[in-house]
Amino acid sequence: MNIYDRLIENPLFFKWIFHPSPEINSYWDHYLDINPKEAKQIKELKSKIEIHLKFTDKKLTDLEKRSLAKKIILQLGKTDVKKHHRMFIRNFMRYAATALLFFAIGGGLVYIYMGNRQSQIVYENTTLPVRLHDPVLIIGDDEQIALNRGESELEYSKEGEIILNKDQTIKKEPISKNEPPAMNTLVIPYGNRSVITLSDGSRVWVNAGSRLVYPSKFVDKTREVFLTGEAFFDIKKNEDHPFIVKTVEAKIEVLGTRFNVLAYPEDYSIQTVLVEGSVEIKKLKGGLFEKGLRLSPGELGYFNKKTHDTRIYKVDVEPYILWTEGLFSFSNTDLSRVVKKLERYYNVRIQFDDPFKGSIQITGKMDVTHGKDEVFEYLSKLTGLEFMEINNNHYVMK
Repeated sequence: MNIYDRLIENPLFFKWIFHPSPEINSYWDHYLDINPKEAKQIKELKSKIEIHLKFTDKKLTDLEKRSLAKKIILQLGKTDVKKHHRMFIRNFMRYAATALLFFAIGGGLVYIYMGNRQSQIVYENTTLPVRLHDPVLIIGDDEQIALNRGESELEYSKEGEIILNKDQTIKKEPISKNEPPAMNTLVIPYGNRSVITLSDGSRVWVNAGSRLVYPSKFVDKTREVFLTGEAFFDIKKNEDHPFIVKTVEAKIEVLGTRFNVLAYPEDYSIQTVLVEGSVEIKKLKGGLFEKGLRLSPGELGYFNKKTHDTRIYKVDVEPYILWTEGLFSFSNTDLSRVVKKLERYYNVRIQFDDPFKGSIQITGKMDVTHGKDEVFEYLSKLTGLEFMEINNNHYVMK
């Protein structure tokens, strides 16, 4: 479902246009702030509808509102086609003479191997591509291996084998000192999760809606991976080869430790919670932290993407890592944050009929492996709100 379809199906969008209030304006200001890539299209559609309303005194029904929006969307679509055609021609001419071949995962990640066997990461802060509905392992430039829906497990052996779910060898790479290792990308869409054992024995739990890019074997002075989304790391200690997790804005350097990284593109912040050992969060090119931020066990490193404010908090680490066991734990947590985790875990969309309901405080634990119906029923009893299914995987809490 594209952005325009979602807007037409969202009653809060039409409420924003036809019955604005401080509360609904605040809701959409927040939404646009955390979804900057959609902001231009949303504002443009809203503006076109408002312009049309200036020339009519007729009170529109819900059906007429949707019909008007669809007509305007068709006009915008025709304009976009012409614009994209011109951009395609310009870009094609610009890059036609370029001999460098690269492979982009959903337009978001590019790994280029240089002659010195060092990898250079070129990336953009994008969400998972819509076309990838199922979990997949991408090896090198184009080889794709479908993984189990729901839960999957990968293991890279010292012999160069990739073992799926402990009993299926899906790939065996030749071990050669002359050839650089292949760059692998593990894509885990919403509604899925995976555990991977890297070639050095480190284990990584990759949460829903995440991507992990890593070499098939570590051969450089540092062991580097790139993360978009959330993952829990249990790193094998190797003082001669530090382990580095890179996100769009930061890199986290460790020797041997256990920690969780939360770095979804749409979130306000990047959070690193240290369970064991020691980590240091450093800035990337372009600037994040003035100085490295060193964490001790039981601390959370928090970076606000909007204000660039950085802080360290003492926390109970359990609520931040229980997701690896299929449990969600909350303590005086806004319902809106609980809902966001459920959306990612079950690959659903949940809205509130009143944005203020998202501020209800939640305390407790949920076993999300039991299925969404049972979890939704539990949450309804806890909050007094009801889940109303609008259509497949789309719910409103009221």
